[in-house]
Amino acid sequence: MVKDLRYFIEKLRTSGSDDLVEIERQIPRDLYMTLIQEKLAKEGRYPAVLFKNVAGHGWPVATGLFSSYSLLAHALEVDPTEKERVLEEYMRREANQIAPVLFSGGTAPVHEIVMTGEDINLENLPVQQHCAGDSGRYITIGCMICKDPVSGVTNVGTYRHELKGPARMGCMMNPVQHAATIRNRHHSAGRSMEVAVFVGHHPAYHIGAASRGPLEHDELAVTGGLLGEAVELVPCKTVDLMVPAYAEVVIEGRIHQDSFEMDGPFAEYAGYYGAPMKVPVIDVSAITHRKDPIWHDLFPSFREHTQVGVLGREAQLFRRLREIVPTLVGVHLPPSGANFWHCYVSIRKRAQGEGKLAGLAVLGSNYDVKHVVIVDDDIDIHDEGEVLWAIATRVQADKDCSIITNSFGAHLDPSAYGETRSERGPMTTKVIIDTTRPLNRQFPERVRPAKHLWDSVNLRDYLPPGNRGA
Repeated sequence: MVKDLRYFIEKLRTSGSDDLVEIERQIPRDLYMTLIQEKLAKEGRYPAVLFKNVAGHGWPVATGLFSSYSLLAHALEVDPTEKERVLEEYMRREANQIAPVLFSGGTAPVHEIVMTGEDINLENLPVQQHCAGDSGRYITIGCMICKDPVSGVTNVGTYRHELKGPARMGCMMNPVQHAATIRNRHHSAGRSMEVAVFVGHHPAYHIGAASRGPLEHDELAVTGGLLGEAVELVPCKTVDLMVPAYAEVVIEGRIHQDSFEMDGPFAEYAGYYGAPMKVPVIDVSAITHRKDPIWHDLFPSFREHTQVGVLGREAQLFRRLREIVPTLVGVHLPPSGANFWHCYVSIRKRAQGEGKLAGLAVLGSNYDVKHVVIVDDDIDIHDEGEVLWAIATRVQADKDCSIITNSFGAHLDPSAYGETRSERGPMTTKVIIDTTRPLNRQFPERVRPAKHLWDSVNLRDYLPPGNRGA
């Protein structure tokens, strides 16, 4: 069975977990879907949500597919209770890439419905306004495909697209992202850049698109490795690009030279509205989709925004840190860090100062990271309560905290500053918190149950049926 969005939703539905909530009641297109996600979060719940009845649209909308590490585990078919295995499995699959292949089964599912010319109308898609202060409606989890004119390599990345009319939409690319480099190469040669944005597929496609590598990095081969099967591609209808045959929707078009419009304000990942900016515009030449399609959405100022790319960044950090600290146990970029601004690192400490060395290695490997916490291997870095307990019981600030000022950081950090500290800029102050226990003196033993006893008891055997959980 092909692993697409429908396959993944069905897997969640039959998993016996609480990681999928299906809502039958009709709901308005704008603002309400994100409101329900926030209300679930207030209860400590971060499931995928399938809205089956969106007013004015016959399409169901799936959202929240990356809201928890448990959902990332489902995407890689790892037991969600074994969070420490998720990064390990991601790195194993990422290293075993599978090249994409041509679809050979007649009409591809994504071409069951084809709209060109006057039939194109982006407003017919269930694209929502996510937050009250947004300037409009945004496609937030579309994977954009383009082709480098120098190498001929295909690039896949996730960008936001504000609807600008029936056949126009923005494309907000960070200047250092690969698609922006490719666009500049096309435009330097006097050409428009052809693009195809696919929306709605197995989460592995988005995790693969967020994987880290050089411009020639093949995100679709990474996706194949993550899925354990080759991505099947089909030619587009109006542009010279290939797209996944089992995507729910594809929007084809071109970015012309000097075609820009304002984008924003927009509810950013840090939980604040970003300022308006000029972005390139895509002129849409075709919309294709499956029969009875499922729309995929992502809440941009919610924790799932950064969780899409967390495994690629954790893997990058793990590989680099292991060269410097061979006894590295794990790396985690928690949702509380907004855009990877918190990093928790577990090590088996061998020498004095090794905790700080690990912290410096993190800051030198990823400029987004702002606060690094180094812990011993008895601390579960996926449990923030444990990390905070380590800070509370093992840290003296004057000895164990290192502050680094005037460092390049995330420009969307609302507290970031410029060189004179009197204006906004891309600079931040970074902190290393070393909670590792000293090697040269006795430290009290941690209170923990005996491992053999812990492993022998299944809690569900002792609880009444109504309280046994998933």
